[in-house]
Amino acid sequence: MSVPALEAHHLRREFGPGRHVAVDDVSLRIDAGEVLCLLGPNGAGKTTTVKMISTLLSPTSGGVVIDGVDAVASPAEARSRLGLVLGGERGFYLRASARDNLLFFADVLGVRRGDRERRVRDALDAVALVDRADDAVDAFSRGMRQRLHIARGLLNAPRLLLLDEPTNGLDPEIARDIRDLVKHLAAQGTGILLTTHYLAEAEQLATSLALIMSGKIVIEGDVADVVARSGVTTVTTLSVDVLTDADLDRIAAIGGLGTVTTDVRDGRTHLRLPWTGEPALDRLTGELVEIHGAVPPDLVTRRATLEESYLALVTVGQPG
Repeated sequence: MSVPALEAHHLRREFGPGRHVAVDDVSLRIDAGEVLCLLGPNGAGKTTTVKMISTLLSPTSGGVVIDGVDAVASPAEARSRLGLVLGGERGFYLRASARDNLLFFADVLGVRRGDRERRVRDALDAVALVDRADDAVDAFSRGMRQRLHIARGLLNAPRLLLLDEPTNGLDPEIARDIRDLVKHLAAQGTGILLTTHYLAEAEQLATSLALIMSGKIVIEGDVADVVARSGVTTVTTLSVDVLTDADLDRIAAIGGLGTVTTDVRDGRTHLRLPWTGEPALDRLTGELVEIHGAVPPDLVTRRATLEESYLALVTVGQPG
């Protein structure tokens, strides 16, 4: 049986004289080829958890094991088995080439001298930058620099790769390329811990999800588990020309609905109706006929997305 890429046990981290608890009893496991997406609002404890796993921050209590190595007792050895990708515009010597940057960081990571050229070539190949290896990083676009950050994280052939907001601020086409790369790395057997604010991205990439709120993991499972715990399983969308407050009150009073949201675009009011129980579509269509004389042709009822379920959870607060 293969050793997990990550085992984090009962992590706790306190800060300051008042001993503020940022992370409380967090346990996570990532196997080879698994993508675990850590979700949560700002200040929930995501960054602190990632820093403890990456050995940048020692836990107040609890343990981290990277590919079988105790990261608290042997942080240097654990770091040799993980890759950390923080991304952003900085982190490289801009006047140096991509290859020379990676050779330098391979040296910092302790990659054996005889392996460095091969590791740099393989990392550049993995992120499709071999043809730009000799170009100065200063000439790279933001998306290319993000790919180079990932290449840097791959230099030591890590069993565990930590990706913090890897597509933040990127153009859609570049973000798609990064997601494809993440899928490829997972298919090659790399365990990946991903943080992202893009819920559609999490839904596309994650084999498992963990939702952290107020420093605690409150849900762990797949997309279906998060959707089920949110209570919002189905959503109806539609648009109307005119919607008065009285009309909205009539629709919102239909049983089984969560918070109805509206958005005015292109001269029409678009409604999103989250169902917390069995959709009362007959009641809804009846109200729409009475209000507008007909059912809007764009009315659609579908399964809730991860983003809609996540928003329902973080808006209400910690699920019970």
